[in-house]
Amino acid sequence: MIKPIAPSHFISADQGYMYRMQSPFFLALDERIVKDQWESRDLHWHDYFEIEIVLDGTGVHQYNGNNYPLSAGCAYLLTPMDIHALVPDPGTDLHVVHLRFDEQAISNEVRDLLLQHNHIHTAKLNEADYNRLLMLLNELIYCFAMANPQSLRIQLMLSYICLHIIRDTHTEKQGLPTYSAANPVVHQTLQYIFYNFRKKITMQELGEKAHVSPNHLALLFKQSTGTTCMQMIADLRLQYAAKLLENPNLNIETVSAQSGFSATSYFISVFKSRYGITPKEYQNQFKSQYKEKEIQTEIADSYDL
Repeated sequence: MIKPIAPSHFISADQGYMYRMQSPFFLALDERIVKDQWESRDLHWHDYFEIEIVLDGTGVHQYNGNNYPLSAGCAYLLTPMDIHALVPDPGTDLHVVHLRFDEQAISNEVRDLLLQHNHIHTAKLNEADYNRLLMLLNELIYCFAMANPQSLRIQLMLSYICLHIIRDTHTEKQGLPTYSAANPVVHQTLQYIFYNFRKKITMQELGEKAHVSPNHLALLFKQSTGTTCMQMIADLRLQYAAKLLENPNLNIETVSAQSGFSATSYFISVFKSRYGITPKEYQNQFKSQYKEKEIQTEIADSYDL
């Protein structure tokens, strides 16, 4: 059984970041207490990666349209593809260690592994793995505490922490598409699309990022992936929206906006064209399934989500 841990040296007096590095990559580590059950309930996403490890407390992690119970020993790893929220149980504080970092803060191999996004990276660790993870965090802090922090050492340590969580990751698949490309220009473009598909993206922007003309990029991309950049972005948005719609308590406007669509009416139109039914009809298919899960029923009854 995991023993809850009292507030520790991870935490800063003002709840700000205790450890932070801006160059040559972004990495911030702190410890926080989520005291209010409404404090972090709004679904959100980031342009960076995120790891949180629960030290004490209970609650629910709303993760890509599904709810997962939280308690001491839970850990999860989020990519820019993910949307989530923390909801502490009523009257309970969630005590978590929190890391945020960009794609340059981990090795290329680990970044590519995460961008396959074919599994949910949430784990309930046993006591041995939990203690090992805390030891790795302390080693990461030791790297920060050095007179001249070595960025490579910090990068390798953070990559190892990611792998530690991935190893015990939840086996449920995301249901999102996966792509890969040997061409470095296409590979770079794929990564940019995965990070930013919920934003407005143009071929001109993609070409500038890849340092090639938009027409040349379009040709390379089609040859490598069998689809176009714009079609891939549309596919990602639609399949991501479909995943969110598995939670019947999310309204259509929220799903549309969080999936990257500029207007709800347009989202409904293209969704029906792709799936043959409206987003609401698609969402209604999951209501009975959702109610069978006790934790999700409790959340629906307790909060007007």
